[in-house]
Amino acid sequence: MAAATILSEVGATLEEFPRSAALTSWSGLCPGNNQSAGKRKSGRSPVRGHRLKTIMVEVAWSAIRKPGSYYKDKFQRLRARRGAKRAIVAIAHRLLKAVYYIIKEGRHFRDLGAEYLTHKHQTGKLGSLKKQAKLLGYELTPLAA
Repeated sequence: MAAATILSEVGATLEEFPRSAALTSWSGLCPGNNQSAGKRKSGRSPVRGHRLKTIMVEVAWSAIRKPGSYYKDKFQRLRARRGAKRAIVAIAHRLLKAVYYIIKEGRHFRDLGAEYLTHKHQTGKLGSLKKQAKLLGYELTPLAA
C-alpha cells in the first residue's frame, strides 16, 4: 500500500526532481538549515502536511522494527541524542532518498546491516589514531589475534 501511495505522489519517472534533495525538500522531510552570520539558529524541518511525509514516517516506523537492519541501528543512535520523533523523521528522510535512487536510477535496495555503522566508526577512529601516532613519531601495528 505504501509503495502504491509513494508512486502516486511522486510519479514513476521523477522527472520533476533533478536530485534527491529536491524530492525530500518538496515532501517536507529535509532538515532545516537556518543560518545567519555563520550561526545555526534552527534545525527544524519545514512544517508541511504532505501525504508523502506521512507515508514515509509510517514506513520508517516499520523499517526500524526489522531486527539487524541498518535503519534500526541508525534510529537507536539518533534517538539517544535527538529523541524518538526527530530520529524517525531522519530515518524517513533516508528512506525517501533510497526510494529516489531506486526509482530514478533503477538501483536495487540492499540493507547495509546493523554492523555497518559500528565498522564505519571503528575504521575512522583507527585512521585518526594512526595519524596521531605518526605525528608523535610512532607506528601502530595490529596485535595478533
